[in-house]
Amino acid sequence: MPVRPRHLAAAAIAAPLGLAPATVLAAGFYLQEQGVTGLGRAYAGEAAIASDASTIYFNPAGMTRLESAEVQAGAHLLFPRSSTRNDGSSFTNANGQTLPVEGSEGDNPYDPTPLPNFYWAEPQSDRVWLGFGLGTHFGLKGEYDDDFFARYDSLETDLRVLNLQPSIAVQVSDRVSVGGGIDLQYADATLRAAIPDPIGPDPALDGEYRLEGDSWDVGYNLGVLIDLADTTRLGLHYRSGVTHTLKGTARVAMPKNGPPLTGPVVATGEADLKLPDIASAALSHRFNERWTGLLQYTWFNWSNFDEIAVESNHPLAEQELAQDYRNSYALAIGAEYELNPAWTLRGGIQYDRTPTRDSHRSTRTPDGDRTWLSLGASWHPSERLSVDLGYSYVHVSSEDIELTREFDTGTVEYSGSTRGRVNILSAGLRYRY
Repeated sequence: MPVRPRHLAAAAIAAPLGLAPATVLAAGFYLQEQGVTGLGRAYAGEAAIASDASTIYFNPAGMTRLESAEVQAGAHLLFPRSSTRNDGSSFTNANGQTLPVEGSEGDNPYDPTPLPNFYWAEPQSDRVWLGFGLGTHFGLKGEYDDDFFARYDSLETDLRVLNLQPSIAVQVSDRVSVGGGIDLQYADATLRAAIPDPIGPDPALDGEYRLEGDSWDVGYNLGVLIDLADTTRLGLHYRSGVTHTLKGTARVAMPKNGPPLTGPVVATGEADLKLPDIASAALSHRFNERWTGLLQYTWFNWSNFDEIAVESNHPLAEQELAQDYRNSYALAIGAEYELNPAWTLRGGIQYDRTPTRDSHRSTRTPDGDRTWLSLGASWHPSERLSVDLGYSYVHVSSEDIELTREFDTGTVEYSGSTRGRVNILSAGLRYRY
């Protein structure tokens, strides 16, 4: 039976769907690594503590609690590792014949990944501060071997969402501050995956599709900081979800090697990538001159990522694909200890629930519940300069993969499981002026 390009083009143009739910760095595909001191606390109390300029991301109202103008730069080096097991995946071709899908179970698809951040905050008067933040808030980069058993689901994924955040904060009273910022986001995505031959799953006969797309869009965030007492502070922060319309091109060839049966087919298309609303509530309490306790609850509105509606210049390439994400949350507890004027020590634990479900979990989404264990320290060689260090170990729970992928050449039924872990090293510099 010949391969009809209309379905191959549809699969390729729908690729942003596969890009969106992919990361091994935080539940879903959100990147929490937006501050070095925060990493050392497992991001406990970030919306309340306001100890440095990274508060611009976690709660811009906290700028009014900084001692002076500050600029900081940090970098996180992530060492993700994921493993996937094949538990009897199969392919049913157009003639009704069911064959096993075999291949390697995939080496670790992730390389060590740097993730930089930059922040600047400066007072404009006794009550008004301006600030700017720069970072990557969502993303993944991973690549499997070409003979990976789940190659018809994913081979290569590269997703980055860069966020530029100009911000303002106002001290309303001695105990209350408010703040907000504009999120200027650029999303860029590349995807590659295999297409099964009509006769059966064979890496030598596979087709291939590749999609590239990008988008600019805008969101916002708002925060409030309240000193409940001289030693206790409450922080509330909300970041709006942003919907990116990824526009790009898809190239489809069948097979990828040898004389083409179909293709190369090139089509243009677009698909919405819906990023979640994020709301946080945090407490910071100073027990004495040395000890500070921190607590934070963060809620993610992942349920808006229920499907992707694909539009194309080819009418037969239009379709809707279910994602079935559920809302999720993260709960973190941590502490800081001022050892002496030159050193501050910190630590924390976080539980971060995955929004994915077994029936829609993809090998682009080797995702499970995360447990963070974090340690950090800051060295203050002078009143103006600070050096921050942090380390986190993130355990990713084992989860099932029960996934169906339909092609004009047949249907692939994936059955397997996945688990992973991440080691994160962070370092940063802060300068107050």
